[in-house]
Amino acid sequence: MFFVLLFACQKNEQSCADGILDPEKEEKIDCGGVCPPCNFTPTEVSSFLTMKINGVKTTFDNNTLLKSPEFILSFNNDTIDVKLNFGSGDSLGARAVNVVYSEAIFNQEAYPILNDGIVVFSEVNTTQNELSGFFKARFTTGNTLDDTLRITEGEFQNIKWE
Repeated sequence: MFFVLLFACQKNEQSCADGILDPEKEEKIDCGGVCPPCNFTPTEVSSFLTMKINGVKTTFDNNTLLKSPEFILSFNNDTIDVKLNFGSGDSLGARAVNVVYSEAIFNQEAYPILNDGIVVFSEVNTTQNELSGFFKARFTTGNTLDDTLRITEGEFQNIKWE
């Protein structure tokens, strides 16, 4: 008898996934009120460019990708301006970053010498003119080897080319 009494007094908690409208707690079935908003559309980021510059994680909204015939990626903000020549061709995989047209300016100091760099194309969408991949590069001023600008963990996704 105690068992029956225990379950008879049990109150069902509100569920935002029960398929039942509770007008006291929901605006529509399973949304609004105490549940997630109705007609909620999450923000989808389909294009991005991010990397570490001398160890500091940075994201760039201001970027351009030209194809003429080389892919040249340019990005900048208030402290850095970089151009990387990924070369021509649209085959997937790794390739060296081309030194021609690759340069950087960081905190108003020019880093014109690309010592080494590599890019990996992970997706080339010729229908949408979008490029995705990973990269790293190391620039110097040419004055001393200690004066180095390191770009690591570079990643770009669905960057449109012109």
